[in-house]
Amino acid sequence: MPLLIAMLFALHIEVAHKLVGMAPAAFFEYATGLNHMLYRRGRGYAALMANREQVEAHSDSLLLRMLQKRGVPDAEFRGFKENIPQGHSALMVYGMGLLDAHSTSATRELVAMFDASDERLCQLDNTDVPGFLDEIGPESELGPAYCAPLAVGGIRGPTLELSAPERAAFDLALNRRAHMALSFLAAVDHEIGHWISRTKLADAMGGLPRFAVLLVPPGPPDRRRHTPADPAARLVDFIGAVGHFAREGRWPERPISIADMGAQADRSGIRGGESDRFIRALRSGKDPLTRKSFRTLVHTQLWTPEAKASDLDDQADLLETYLVATLLLNLLLPDHPTAVGHLDRMGWREAYLGWWARHQHRYPPPAPSTGSLPPAWLIDP
Repeated sequence: MPLLIAMLFALHIEVAHKLVGMAPAAFFEYATGLNHMLYRRGRGYAALMANREQVEAHSDSLLLRMLQKRGVPDAEFRGFKENIPQGHSALMVYGMGLLDAHSTSATRELVAMFDASDERLCQLDNTDVPGFLDEIGPESELGPAYCAPLAVGGIRGPTLELSAPERAAFDLALNRRAHMALSFLAAVDHEIGHWISRTKLADAMGGLPRFAVLLVPPGPPDRRRHTPADPAARLVDFIGAVGHFAREGRWPERPISIADMGAQADRSGIRGGESDRFIRALRSGKDPLTRKSFRTLVHTQLWTPEAKASDLDDQADLLETYLVATLLLNLLLPDHPTAVGHLDRMGWREAYLGWWARHQHRYPPPAPSTGSLPPAWLIDP
């Protein structure tokens, strides 16, 4: 069984490729310069560790080209590069703008612990079952909380032909990795509050579990029709509500309808038409949520005649953490057993809130919520 399955690194790679709209193996080759077949064969992380100098040179080249496009002088490249952390969990938080000299020790320590665990797994041979079980078990550095059973309807994972012992180990790995992902998101959630408090920005979500807005408890199991309420749909509804708040100064009493969000997109003039279809396809998951489509969504919903393009860009940057959380949650939640095109949300909200509460004491007390609280349909569905 490929050890890659048990690594949080693999989920970060999948989120990264979904952000840019590339297949995971193709993105791996693009970002590292290594052959895509290494990723397909489950050897991606080991190849990264064995070819660090080559990968670093390739990533330096990509970073330099990106900075040149932004107008950053070549002379400043070294300063940018020196600030980039090592480790994929650390890089993910850094990419969200939340890992710098002002970040909390709680977040720094957690991502370092996750990256160290991934590296230990990488160093194991695929046949080292005892070593594998030790690393994902209660005696590992992560501790017993990361291998406790998750009371959820299931955990998404690749379809593999496995023997009974391999299946048991596979399920333990998926369970442990899901705990890591939820813990990672909860830490990012708290770090966002710390960042906003430090920068003195208004924060309507102060002290609330932000990413919980993406997780709605499942409806009755015997319902015949399932309306979109998975993380992607909730993200679209949330952006619609944020746009309404930005324009009207108050939260909507209920989710903004697709027709109203489409009309707002048409008023913005940012899209060339068919805005209803654009909104509906994102909500249903028919169209992928990439960084490009998400930024278009934010720009259209927060647009006003007075809005500057740079301000809309800044808002999209601030809200992109919710997109990352949505993509990560979509990789965890399994398909619904009976409703095609929907995810099984059973237990996931509670599991996330559990990790959010577990991390809360390690972060500075948040500033009080600024202005009116978001409506109950958004924060307490």
